[in-house]
Amino acid sequence: MTELTRRTTMLGAAFSGLLATAARAADWPERPVRIVVPYPPGAFNDALGRLIADKLALALGQAVVVDNRPGAAGALGLSQVARATPDGYTIAVGNTPNLTVNPFILANPGYDTLKDFAPVANCAQQMAVMLVPASSPIRTLPELIAAAKARPGQLSYGTAGSGSSNHLGVELLGVRAGISALHVPYRGGNQHQLDLIAGRLDFMIDILSNVLPSIQAGSLRALAVTGNERDPSLPDAPTFKEVGIPDYEMYVWFGFVAPAHVPEPILDRIANEILTIVRSPAGTQQLLRSGARPYPQGRAEMAATIRQDLDKWGSVIRAAGIRAE
Repeated sequence: MTELTRRTTMLGAAFSGLLATAARAADWPERPVRIVVPYPPGAFNDALGRLIADKLALALGQAVVVDNRPGAAGALGLSQVARATPDGYTIAVGNTPNLTVNPFILANPGYDTLKDFAPVANCAQQMAVMLVPASSPIRTLPELIAAAKARPGQLSYGTAGSGSSNHLGVELLGVRAGISALHVPYRGGNQHQLDLIAGRLDFMIDILSNVLPSIQAGSLRALAVTGNERDPSLPDAPTFKEVGIPDYEMYVWFGFVAPAHVPEPILDRIANEILTIVRSPAGTQQLLRSGARPYPQGRAEMAATIRQDLDKWGSVIRAAGIRAE
């Protein structure tokens, strides 16, 4: 075979492959699409999966099924998606912890965030809030920082476990404000919130939607929110920046990823449909009612967010020596 013949054959094979991919994308979807939620039913990850599934089914003309696969802080479900056939029929809810934290705290999460997934679209974000019991004499974030500095490693805070967003939020504060405190990890659920309310813990950072009812009921006091602007549901709670910590910001974002190597036209179709849902008045209102803010990001923007947070949380986790328990 001459060099010209060989190159012609290779080009023909590549062209045939492109035509086959285009044909598959044009026919997609021909059967139901599965959304893996790597957490139990309930709470925001599940709510987002079901919101998108219901409206995506109408847009695609095919059933979209939510499949809850909880375990290992979201790693179990995501590892299954990483190994799924890259044909667009399986996508997953991905968020800050399972995509940008698990790789640093789990010995073997079962996936490589950058190699095994294709970002599809980001949908929503939530800020967190610094809390103390209503009975606490501490009334501001500077007072809490001063108390922690006066008693290094003695003030206690509860979390949903090592590497959880509320754990990382306090570790980030430790880096930014130069404080240390006693970490009390719980095994999920809301027992850490109940113990904070009872005064068995000194403080806590948690996602706003998880604790807003307790704040409104007067059993917890909000000291500051972790976003770059105040939250309308807590207009009197300042941001960390407002009280003197300008380089502190923490959001948890929620979106969708697919297995790597899904054909580009299919990824574009899914991303465009999801973003249309998120930006619609009905989608926006449903997210707001769930305690989240719309955070529509396309494929490239979500990829940049993932890389940015891998750098951010990787440095915090390494500095704190955090490992899953």
